[in-house]
Amino acid sequence: MDITHIEHQTAPRLEQDIHGFFTQVRFGSPIPPMTHDEHMQKIIEQTAQVLLAYFQDWNFLMFSHRDSDCSFWVTQFINAYFTVLQQIDPRQYYFTPTAKHTAKWLAEHILNKLKQLFATTGFHEALNQSNEQYEKRVDHLRELYSEVSKLSVDAPDLKFYLSYPVGTELLQSVDQVIQSFRAFEKKLTSLPWFRAQVIFSYYHLIRDSTRNCYVIRFYLTFQKVFYSNDIDYSVDLLRLWQDTTHGMGILLQIPDEETQHSNGNPFGFDPDGLFNFPEPKNPLDDLGSLPDTVTSVNEQMNKICIATRGFKIFNGKKW
Repeated sequence: MDITHIEHQTAPRLEQDIHGFFTQVRFGSPIPPMTHDEHMQKIIEQTAQVLLAYFQDWNFLMFSHRDSDCSFWVTQFINAYFTVLQQIDPRQYYFTPTAKHTAKWLAEHILNKLKQLFATTGFHEALNQSNEQYEKRVDHLRELYSEVSKLSVDAPDLKFYLSYPVGTELLQSVDQVIQSFRAFEKKLTSLPWFRAQVIFSYYHLIRDSTRNCYVIRFYLTFQKVFYSNDIDYSVDLLRLWQDTTHGMGILLQIPDEETQHSNGNPFGFDPDGLFNFPEPKNPLDDLGSLPDTVTSVNEQMNKICIATRGFKIFNGKKW
């Protein structure tokens, strides 16, 4: 099974479906003479049919990414999935349908577990805490960048897009991309000019939804006094990115604001999607473009729902 399809298509679809299920369970109300229990059962049956349409994909997702960090709603589904799986065999990591335990049986039992979870006060507290922690992290990064800006007024910000050439999409799982980026960062921060000139760095892992390819939006903020317009910093970045991606890495060229509307979108994103222009000029702009909450779900947001455990989708550091 294509792992990139699981990461780029299945996980975001599941995130959206489980959020939709939560919304129906939480805010839906029966139309008389239907009772509350009948209403809930109807929601479960309808959502189960939605899930069964891509059962093989999300069943494989549960197994293949059980050790990954997943988005909020996918995580709730994973927890319910393995709870139900335990009822069959505590040693089992993958669901295989049988005459007794069919795919429909699994989907309905998972949804019943989620329905029970969503009705608890503790879940709503966990949801609120997750959103509060997310908001605090975004605010913290804003403060870090603002502090740096005071140390070097009008500090230059350089923006780079680390990605891969057309035709290599199927070779790049999120784990491979993150492993390469971590090695890239380590090599970059050891360069003498980086240590001497860079005062802040920031990255944001995003998706080219047309090619199902990962892109890393990468910013470097320089001490203005030490920055030089005569130096092409992208040369070192490209060299290091290729070193850590076995020669496959590229730097995408982004049109200037004056030409971006006539030249089109550099990623091939849907022009009505999240990543339409104008592209954020600096880390502060990028932070402002993030969803309001970690639990946000929108068809057009191209949300990354799977990442290597411990990796932050976006982050910044003061140097």
